[in-house]
Amino acid sequence: MSRLEIFSTVSQNFINFAGGNPGAIRTLFELQNAVGDKTALYLITLDKMELYEDKLYMLWNDCCNRDISKVIKVLDGYEKEIIKQNDIDERIKNVGYGKSFDDLIEQI
Repeated sequence: MSRLEIFSTVSQNFINFAGGNPGAIRTLFELQNAVGDKTALYLITLDKMELYEDKLYMLWNDCCNRDISKVIKVLDGYEKEIIKQNDIDERIKNVGYGKSFDDLIEQI
């Protein structure tokens, strides 16, 4: 279910996506610092991927070793359909600890 509210503030959308998870909030602030005005576009991608709360944090912390540039590459790869939803499910949603996307982001 979508958490993005088009007519809400960025802050409110961050709260919706993080759901009280401090690591997810940190991830979103790192993303905003890196991409600035493009933050809303990446929120749309995260919403399509259905990455919220602990799964959002796992993307940044576990799968991308806290490297926001890798997170951005994963999001871009998803939009370019290089990274598929089953990759997201396999590496983030269906495991207790996220798996790296390094092999897939090499193609981006």
